[in-house]
Amino acid sequence: MTNRREEKREIGELDEKLMAYLRGELGEADAKKLEDMVADDEEYAGRLERLLLGEGSGGQEMTDETLSDKQQRKILRRGKWRMRLTNSAFTFGIVFLAGALAFFGNAWVGSWMHADMFRVTKDLVNFTQSGVSAGSSGSQVGALYGQIKLELREQVGAEQKTAGFLEVSNFLWNVRAEPKWAGGIREKKLFFRYPTDEKMTGDETAYLRTPAWNAMGKLPEGTVSQLAISFDRPMTLKEYESLVAQHVFAYNMETSWLAVDTGAEARGHEPDGGNLLLSAGEVWGFSDRALDYGDAPIQLQGDWDRRTATFVAEMKYLAEHERLTDDIGEDLIFGRDTRIAERYDYLQKHGVRIYGAVVTGPTKELLKLQAEKSITAAFLGKVDWWNWDRPGASGTEYSW
Repeated sequence: MTNRREEKREIGELDEKLMAYLRGELGEADAKKLEDMVADDEEYAGRLERLLLGEGSGGQEMTDETLSDKQQRKILRRGKWRMRLTNSAFTFGIVFLAGALAFFGNAWVGSWMHADMFRVTKDLVNFTQSGVSAGSSGSQVGALYGQIKLELREQVGAEQKTAGFLEVSNFLWNVRAEPKWAGGIREKKLFFRYPTDEKMTGDETAYLRTPAWNAMGKLPEGTVSQLAISFDRPMTLKEYESLVAQHVFAYNMETSWLAVDTGAEARGHEPDGGNLLLSAGEVWGFSDRALDYGDAPIQLQGDWDRRTATFVAEMKYLAEHERLTDDIGEDLIFGRDTRIAERYDYLQKHGVRIYGAVVTGPTKELLKLQAEKSITAAFLGKVDWWNWDRPGASGTEYSW
C-alpha cells in the first residue's frame, strides 16, 4: 500500500509540473529544463501527450486557451516522431538480429556441410574413376549455397595430366555434381575383367590381352604408357606387389590405381561369354597416393595393413554419409546405385582383395608383364613420349 501511495503521489507531482508548463506558469529556465526532460524521458512525454488530449489529472481539464496552437502542435509532433523512431528502431533491431542469426547459422551449416561434401567428393573420385585421382580444388561457401571445383588428374608415366574437372554445388541439402572432361568426353580405355566363378582358360581370355601386348610391342622405346591389368583371382595388396615385382622393378613402374573386390561388381551385369568387363564407375578401388595417412609417413612398398585399413575407414565414412554419397555418386557414376553400405559390409567381412590395377611407366618395361600367366586381361590406356625422368622443377598455373 505504501509503495502504491508513493507512486500515485509521484504521478500527481509530475502532472502538476506538466500542467504548470502548459498553463505557462513556469519560468524560462524551468520550462527549458522540463522540455529537456520530456525529450529524454518517454514517461514524461507520454504524460504530456495525454494531458494535451484532455486527460487531466485529479479532475483537472485542459482547454485550448492554456497553450497556443503552435505549442500544442510542436509537442504532439515531437511525441509522434519519438514514437515512430522508437518503433522503427525496435523493428530494425529485430530484423537485424534475425538476419544476423540466420547468416551465422546458415554459414555454420554451410561450412559444416562443405567439409563433408568435399571429403565425399574426393573419395568418390579416387574410388570410382579408375586411373584418375582428385587434384587441386577451389571452393565457395555461402550462407545457403556452396560450390567445389575439383581437378581430375590422370597419371601417364611420371606426369600427372589434367583429365577434366568435377563441379559439385549445393543449395542447402540439394546436391548436384557435374563432371567436365577435357574435350567434353572421357575416352574409356581402361577395363577390368572381374574374376567370376566361371573359370576360363588362357586361350579363352587371350583376346582380352593380345591387342595390348601387340600395340606395346610396336611402340618405340622412348614412350611411357598406361595399362590396366586384371588377375584370375583376388589377392592381398602384399601378394599383388610381390607378383608384379617378379617381372618389373619397382623403379620402372608405378601403380596409380587398384581395383578392389567389393562384392557388388557382378550385380546387374551379365558376363559376356563368361567374361565380366568393368570400366570407370562400375569398378571400385583406390588411388594409393590419394589416401590420407595422417602425419606419419607411409611406405608405398610396405605398410600393407595400414594402407588397406585407411581405405576401409574411408568407405565407412561414405557409408555413414550414404545420402550425400548417393547424391554425388548418381551424377559421377551415371545414375548407378553406389551400394555403399553393401560394399562396406563386404570389405569388413572379407578384407581388401585386389583383382586388378592401373600401372604406368616405360612402355617396354610394362610389356614384361606379358609373361605373367595370372593376368587375364590387359588394356592399353594413354601413351606419351618419354617423361620418366622427372625434371628438377615444374609447375602448373590455373586460371580459377
